Amino acid sequence: MVHTLSERDEFASRLKKALAEQGIPDRGQGVHLKNLTGVTPKAASKWLNAESMPGQSKLVLIAKGLNVRAEWLRFGTGPMRENSKNELVFHEAEFVDGDAPLREDEVEIPYFREVEMAAGDGRTQVIENHGAYMRFSLPRLARAGVDPKQAACATVTGDSMEPAIFDGSPIGIDKSCRHIIDGKIYALDHGGMLRVKRLYRLPLNRMRVVSDNHIEYPEEVYTLGDPDAPKIIGRVFWWEVFA
Repeated sequence: MVHTLSERDEFASRLKKALAEQGIPDRGQGVHLKNLTGVTPKAASKWLNAESMPGQSKLVLIAKGLNVRAEWLRFGTGPMRENSKNELVFHEAEFVDGDAPLREDEVEIPYFREVEMAAGDGRTQVIENHGAYMRFSLPRLARAGVDPKQAACATVTGDSMEPAIFDGSPIGIDKSCRHIIDGKIYALDHGGMLRVKRLYRLPLNRMRVVSDNHIEYPEEVYTLGDPDAPKIIGRVFWWEVFA
């Protein structure tokens, strides 16, 4: 199929925007596209320079890897992302700290939080707090593919993940998902600090740790298993969106 120059220019612009919002620097965009699709660096360069456009199968791979809608990427139609498909976002969770009885279709999900270690030297550790919890709808968890026994919650601190997740937002964590899916959001235990970031795989058993607010919070790179590397608690499958 022959694409007009205008179509190629507009596609290249959307592609660069999606890459930039994932924290991919200009110099690394071609390599990232190559890793997502398996094409040659020359082919990836042509997409970025509006010299050609990918076929449908490659476009779907790119959209999935960049967490955007394929229709938006190809045609510019509709929203850039569709949270209901890429990251489950719902509003039927309820904060609970007490003994109110559960409904038959509800489950209590414990919280992760930072606590000071017993040594009293100011160091912290991340633990599950079973005193406070949230209630989740069992059917909602089932549709998200999350085992209630593997679910937990936490509260985001700071603005590093804005505008996706705001300071003080509660999140849901799937502890069974600790393998890295490029571009997905994970809860991390980093030396006793609870952090929430997007993760990307790199060669040589390394990973990129990326904030959505990448201007104020530059990306970090770690070798998995190193003592200084964050430990993955699980993938974030839900967060509260405040109106």
